[in-house]
Amino acid sequence: MADKKNKRSSGEAARRIWLAGIGAYGRAFTEAQEALKDVTGGTSRVFDELVQKGEMIEMAVDAKRKDLMDKASMPDFNMEERIQKMRSRLARGEDMAEDINDIEERLDRIEAKLDAVLEAMKPAKPKRKTTTKRTPKAKS
Repeated sequence: MADKKNKRSSGEAARRIWLAGIGAYGRAFTEAQEALKDVTGGTSRVFDELVQKGEMIEMAVDAKRKDLMDKASMPDFNMEERIQKMRSRLARGEDMAEDINDIEERLDRIEAKLDAVLEAMKPAKPKRKTTTKRTPKAKS
């Protein structure tokens, strides 16, 4: 009879563990639904805030665009004149490239002449004198 009691109590314990697991699942499901409701309700609020922020940015960009367009249409802002000035500067750059090549050629010639002058200024190496050894005369 004790065995039947132990089997019943162990079976009851297993059932209770099973029910606790189902209860935990149900609780998590309920909490998730509540959190989802909170997020869903907050979503429209967040969306509205983002729309307002977008409208502010759009107004700022539009104002900046209008300002730039006003500057572009001003009489002292002559695009053709600015393009002409830029082309003139670029043309000077081409002339400068020719000048730089000319200067480099001149520098090469100057360096060659300077090397020649420095070579001429080096002290001449003394020539070795060849001496003949005297052989002592034999005494007779």
